[in-house]
Amino acid sequence: MSSIEELVRKVADRLELNENNLRKFLNEAFKEVSERYNLCRDFQSRAIRFGQTFEACFKIIMEKFFPDINLKSHVPLPEACMTGGGGVDFAVIVTDKNGDKKLVAVIEAKGSADHIICNGKRIDLPRPGMLRTDTVKKAICNAYLISRIYKNEVLFFIVTSHKPTEGDAKCMCDLAEGDVVTKIVDITNYTELEEMVKMIRRKLQEFG
Repeated sequence: MSSIEELVRKVADRLELNENNLRKFLNEAFKEVSERYNLCRDFQSRAIRFGQTFEACFKIIMEKFFPDINLKSHVPLPEACMTGGGGVDFAVIVTDKNGDKKLVAVIEAKGSADHIICNGKRIDLPRPGMLRTDTVKKAICNAYLISRIYKNEVLFFIVTSHKPTEGDAKCMCDLAEGDVVTKIVDITNYTELEEMVKMIRRKLQEFG
């Protein structure tokens, strides 16, 4: 377990993580990691640390509320040109009746903090999560690669800290969702998490 994940787990325990405090959990996790890794000064590693923090938050949320969904982290898919550090963030894999492993769902994690506290002052960070068009493009590109190899047999979700409500980012999300992207999920919205999990469970049932 990484030190960031350990830190985030302590935040979840302290807040007694529940379906009504998901946004607070996310904000507190980013705050704790910012302080631990001095991200006010080390801004060059901020994006990487926040990305790791978001992945840890999502993993812990899934374990807490949907323990039947077995997530695998950083799974390489060579046939989709995703290897090494380019493996998918999370995957759901099942063993079928013949003993073969089948990819059921891919989950792309695109989340970050919307602010940081430095010297007691809040500094808003621009375009967190899926509000950045380049972030959206990367996620949709990965969705295309999965759809190209696995056709419509594999679910593809994007989980995020912030969903766009306007502009080009929302336009791209609207075009992709329901096509190469199964669903874009705000992990601070418990209803959206439930909808994603229901889709995964239905797909798992196909394998008995």
